[in-house]
Amino acid sequence: MSKRPPFPVRRRAPRRQRGAAVVTALLVVTLAVVIVSGMLWRQQVQIRSIENQRLLAQATWIERAAVDWARLILRDDQRRTSVDQLGEPWAVPIAETRLSDFLGAALRTDQEGETSFLSGRIQDAQARFNLSNLVLWSTSESQGRIATIDPSGVAVYRRLLQTLGLNAALADPTARYLASAAMGSGSSGGDGDGGGRPGLRAPDGIDDLLAIPGYTPNIVAALEPFVDLLPERTLVNGNTAEAEVLSAVIDKLPLDRARELVRQRDRAYFNNITDLQSQLRTLAPQADPNSATSTLDVRTHYFLVYGLIRHERATRMQVSLVYRGEVMGNANTTRVVWVRDLDRMPEQR
Repeated sequence: MSKRPPFPVRRRAPRRQRGAAVVTALLVVTLAVVIVSGMLWRQQVQIRSIENQRLLAQATWIERAAVDWARLILRDDQRRTSVDQLGEPWAVPIAETRLSDFLGAALRTDQEGETSFLSGRIQDAQARFNLSNLVLWSTSESQGRIATIDPSGVAVYRRLLQTLGLNAALADPTARYLASAAMGSGSSGGDGDGGGRPGLRAPDGIDDLLAIPGYTPNIVAALEPFVDLLPERTLVNGNTAEAEVLSAVIDKLPLDRARELVRQRDRAYFNNITDLQSQLRTLAPQADPNSATSTLDVRTHYFLVYGLIRHERATRMQVSLVYRGEVMGNANTTRVVWVRDLDRMPEQR
């Protein structure tokens, strides 16, 4: 008889089975690490996105506060004087400055404006030729308000285009387009093109001139420093306008004489239109001084407020059109007409 061993004999597992178990364990650990890392990464992205939204919202509120500050400067300016000229505080640009420097020494901490920077300036919107002056409004009992083309405004715009070396023939289709857009799908009036275009949208700015055949991005860029589109007809401020604009709005005023007029104005600004006409008779006797009466003024109601805000990683560039004048019986108040984002700040001329 054979004898049984005192202890059971254990059979060793094949090496291949032990190796497969180790590989499976490593794969499980790797998969768990990948899943956890992905979850942490997505959570980090969400946190970063929320932080960016918070910084952008804070930059927007800083921008709004800067516009309110500009409105305060404009109201204070109107209380002091009835003449707007380039030597006043509102016309001084603000270089990039730490926000805490504006808040005062009491708030200069790491949490209050140390990483926020503000720059910008206020420009006179009536220093440019207003394309709304190409359209005249009249009232008819049968048709209500009617938009017609203003021949004098077209003549001014034609001279401006010619002065800038652009196609002067664009003045007429521009006037027809604006008159038709003002009437919507109706007629532009007796001086128009014989009828409005259905669904024609009124332009919001000079970039919309690209909808008119003949305009190109280069032409619009060349016009930008000298032309704008305001909500109503306005006069050009003779104390702030460029020589090219003055040469266009004053009939028979050569560009070189307009530049001399600007140099004289920068030495001593015009207190009224009579001062401007006196300088005009001396510098350019051939120019029509009466045209200055109907096209020029020495005060402004519309201003462009440019602002650049850098708040940590967030950056906001905006321009606001601010109206200063009588609103609801108050003769010295301001209101924001519109606010638009910018891709770049305009060059200082």
